[in-house]
Amino acid sequence: METGIRGKVALVTGGSMGIGQSTAMALAREGAKVAICARGFDALKQTAREIQEATGSTVIPIRADMTSSEDIGLLAWSTISELGHIDILVNNAVNSTTARASELPDEVILNHINTKIMGYIRCCREVVSSMKHKGGGRIINIAGMGARNANATNPGSGITNSGVAAYTKALADDVAADGILVNCIHPGSTLTQRQLQLIDERAAREGVTADEIMRRTVANIPIGRMVQPEDIANLVVFLCSDQASAITGQTIAVDGGSGRGIIY
Repeated sequence: METGIRGKVALVTGGSMGIGQSTAMALAREGAKVAICARGFDALKQTAREIQEATGSTVIPIRADMTSSEDIGLLAWSTISELGHIDILVNNAVNSTTARASELPDEVILNHINTKIMGYIRCCREVVSSMKHKGGGRIINIAGMGARNANATNPGSGITNSGVAAYTKALADDVAADGILVNCIHPGSTLTQRQLQLIDERAAREGVTADEIMRRTVANIPIGRMVQPEDIANLVVFLCSDQASAITGQTIAVDGGSGRGIIY
């Protein structure tokens, strides 16, 4: 199926590993030129090389911290300077710390908000003008099922992911007339390095093995396995494709059926 992505320019934040890496790889396989960013430049350069070697597409690594407006401005400027414009933005960067809801320190929740909600907003502001100049574009915000499933030991994820979903709809309504489509994806329990770290932390708190926490996690997923980063990347590709030209302002879960709510 021809997606219409070939020749487009995509910017993927948090692109050095996990969902961001898989998303950058998937877009590059469709023929997009891709800029990826993260804070750790060594891992970022390695990921860019791997994607470029696997796909033959142009992939550039750009170091950026999502808590810095200056970094994000330079990120957008560097992408446009090297690749010409920005057609696709995938906001994926995250920097979270678990803490109990009753003890949530200011610095923990402010870090969540500044990295994810404000980071996403800053990136969107920077790319919208380039997209308007080109006559349209796609923005995909990666949030998380914490927006729908409360977690007493990780409330920061719920607060930020709910905010990302709300901002997605507001921005989608604001820029639809400019041909810019904006959607949100809620990944469920996804097999990434960050997820494995969270499993280890939970195992330590509960005094059980990581394998036991993994077993319990999978037991609550109807498809019988954890979500893979590629599952998220596949939806990103679809939402950026010509086949999704009437989809905007939506929040879609990729959770293997684990969400318990009925979302109308």
